[in-house]
Amino acid sequence: MKLKTLIFTILGDYNLSKKNGAIRARSLVKLVGPFGFTNSAVRTTLHRLKREGLITSVNRGSYTFSQETLLKFETAIRRVKEWRFGHWDGKWRVVVYNFGEDNKALRNKIRRELKWLGFGTLASSTWVSPNPLEDVVNEMIEKYWKDGGKVYLFIAYFPQDPQIIIRTCWNLSEIELKYNEFISKWIGLLNKIDKLSPAEAFVNKITILHEYRKFLHIDPGLPEELLPNNWIGYEAYKLFKNIYDSLTPLANKYFESVYEE
Repeated sequence: MKLKTLIFTILGDYNLSKKNGAIRARSLVKLVGPFGFTNSAVRTTLHRLKREGLITSVNRGSYTFSQETLLKFETAIRRVKEWRFGHWDGKWRVVVYNFGEDNKALRNKIRRELKWLGFGTLASSTWVSPNPLEDVVNEMIEKYWKDGGKVYLFIAYFPQDPQIIIRTCWNLSEIELKYNEFISKWIGLLNKIDKLSPAEAFVNKITILHEYRKFLHIDPGLPEELLPNNWIGYEAYKLFKNIYDSLTPLANKYFESVYEE
């Protein structure tokens, strides 16, 4: 795990619960120490993230998320900790966009955002999702119209087999393989948690959160009706949540032992 990602994961998982979301640099140095990162590496990374506008300094030596970064990580943490959607309403949310040739940056940005939301590519500049994302997509559309792009949201029915769309937009076999790898890697930890030190629990908690969060970029979170029988994603989520919740009390002891605002 890169140091930038590690710092963001720790801030997102722990500091959102603190009154001002800030943490001292020396506390972060202690928290990332078990991962093998040095004092100088942490402070250099913090200064770079501040220059990039991803974090801000609250007072001398303390840092927190910038507002934009905070919103992204609040969404990410919620998506990880909550299984996203219920049953399918039979509708498809279709996003179509048109940017000028000189707006390549905006095209790439909207593609990243749509993929992050679980949309799949149906055709050129046409993305679909079966999930009820109208509110968040409408907010996104308003932003892109202000930037000069033309983005449209349609609610549609598809009278043929919905698996035609699923096969076109997503490779569920590949996602299933990734889930199997995740389960194989982590299932053995369940019987070892009570033998871990607080620092070891903290390292494992942050690591499994980071690794499970990767699925937000590849798994669209399809409703149950559109998934294969016995979809392994449910098993992987239950394993993640079981391990994460079991590690939390011990990991929190380590966090609180070094935390300073």
